[in-house]
Amino acid sequence: MGGDDGHHLSVSLLFIGFHTFIPWEHPFRDKNRIWLDFCSLWDIKRLQVMERIKNLYTNIHRVKMKKSQLIVTIFFLFISLNTWAQVDKGVELFLLEDYEEAQKAFEESVAGDPDISYYYLGEIALRRNNSEEAANYYEKGIATNNEAVLCRIGKTKLELKSNPEELRKNIKAITNKNKKKVRVLLAAAQAYLDGNLPDEAAGVLSMARNADKTDPYIYIFEGDLLKAKGEPGDAATQYEQATNFDPACVIAYIKSSTVYESIAPTTAINTLKNGLETNPENPLLRKYLARSYYRNGFYEQAIAEYETLHNGEARAPEDRRNYAASLYFAGKYNDALAALLQITSIDPNHPVVNRLLMYTYDKLKNFDEVVATGRKFFSLTTNGEAINYLVTDYTVFADALLSKGEIEEAIEAYKKAIAIEPEQGSLNKDVATKLASIDRIADAADFYQKYIEATSSKDASDYLQLGIYYYRTAVKFVAKAKTEPTEKNQPEMETSLAMMKDSMAQYVSKADEAFAKVIELAPDSYQGYYWRANANTLLDPDLSKGLANDDYLKMIELLVASEDKDNQGKLIEAYRYFSIYYLYQFDANKQADNKKKAKEYVNKVLQLKPDDDTSLKIIEVLNN
Repeated sequence: MGGDDGHHLSVSLLFIGFHTFIPWEHPFRDKNRIWLDFCSLWDIKRLQVMERIKNLYTNIHRVKMKKSQLIVTIFFLFISLNTWAQVDKGVELFLLEDYEEAQKAFEESVAGDPDISYYYLGEIALRRNNSEEAANYYEKGIATNNEAVLCRIGKTKLELKSNPEELRKNIKAITNKNKKKVRVLLAAAQAYLDGNLPDEAAGVLSMARNADKTDPYIYIFEGDLLKAKGEPGDAATQYEQATNFDPACVIAYIKSSTVYESIAPTTAINTLKNGLETNPENPLLRKYLARSYYRNGFYEQAIAEYETLHNGEARAPEDRRNYAASLYFAGKYNDALAALLQITSIDPNHPVVNRLLMYTYDKLKNFDEVVATGRKFFSLTTNGEAINYLVTDYTVFADALLSKGEIEEAIEAYKKAIAIEPEQGSLNKDVATKLASIDRIADAADFYQKYIEATSSKDASDYLQLGIYYYRTAVKFVAKAKTEPTEKNQPEMETSLAMMKDSMAQYVSKADEAFAKVIELAPDSYQGYYWRANANTLLDPDLSKGLANDDYLKMIELLVASEDKDNQGKLIEAYRYFSIYYLYQFDANKQADNKKKAKEYVNKVLQLKPDDDTSLKIIEVLNN
């Protein structure tokens, strides 16, 4: 960073290295220009370092420096460069709030630059609400170097956070001694902010601009403040200002893209692309470009970026998950499965990964694994807390259970799905359809009733479907009664049959109520009358009571008036019903009028279906 001499210890170590390996009488010491040229390396960018080393070699060669001495010098230089690289990486990750990866970077750089590294390790601990750990890091930095300014700022902030006046006094004393050190001033500004002293923070930022108005991190800091205040447009301006002063400032491009991501995804993506034009090999930019593609649904592009990134460095856990998810959403289920299994080999209990694994198995029709993975997924917790499950979690799991015949467990899973969004009644309807398809009609009826209640339906077709489910359930009880085992003792059999008859009657009553609603909502439709007639016929199996008469008559009236040729079968059914009903009445009372009506209706059947076997038999009976 321009204007920042936070690498003092690294410089000191290198200086010691020179004095250890280069004799004082060596001509190198007499070449002040060379020494200054070398010291200037500390303020140049890494991309320029190799060229400067080349120049250094040339200058040293002129004064006949021994090659062995040159090798030692460059060795120490590269050690320091590695420290800088880790520090810069850590700062970038810290500002991006990737604290896990930032911590790794600072742990690697702590030996070479303890003040900066321990300071940021302390700041990471603070972001995790661990003040004790933060204090330990600050103390370690001070113990390593008593002049560790950054760590002293951190320690002061912790000790005096509840005492604004003392905090102001102590931080001011530090800034007055370091008016030209941008990194120190930024740390001081952060201390003021953490101490709820925003005006003082603004004042220190002004000092930082006076020290070096070209330092991009000043504008990044200001951009973060504006973003936190809910001023994304002004924040983006500050981030862009940082790139104006330093086109290679990776963090500025990333910060700017995050501002745009929710309001202008294309701009966010283009910002990262612009950053890659300046920094084509930077893995952070490529990582965030991949993430931006993923978050905005550009899955193929995300896949390409993640695969490019993978060739350059090991992917972070989040990026591995995003890559697997991109493959899934792009429909590349086998590739997604391979990526997910690789993740689970490292982190077998990550809830999101197990969720996506369950979904992927579902797409591949591997229902055994859907069930196995689902059971594991629903057993997981996050830091001891239950996971916020999605409706789809339970429906995918339940569908797989249903396909395997584990119906009771499936029904319970469906109920849990519905409980998440009870106002979304359509799921009840979907479940009802699925259960009906496997002949769990009573359960289907229960779910469909809940669907109607949740949606406050006024649609006749919904009540018609509900009534049909109730009717079909009643029919099942009739069929079950006919197959009741005869080896039971008589009292036991009579009790069982009575219970089944009672259950059948209850479902007929529910069906009748639903079909009555159909008639109310669609009085000109034959459907309600037809199905209510069928339902009531179950309570009158020999048709002696005529419970279906009124509904069949109304249905006949509507169908004849409409001349609906597609429903002739239902018309035949109604005519046949009346021919049997009146035949029964004639058989019971021998009244000629009943015989006449029976013949009338049976002839109507034969007119429409001359070969109707039932009607031909009725004619035979009537003629005898």
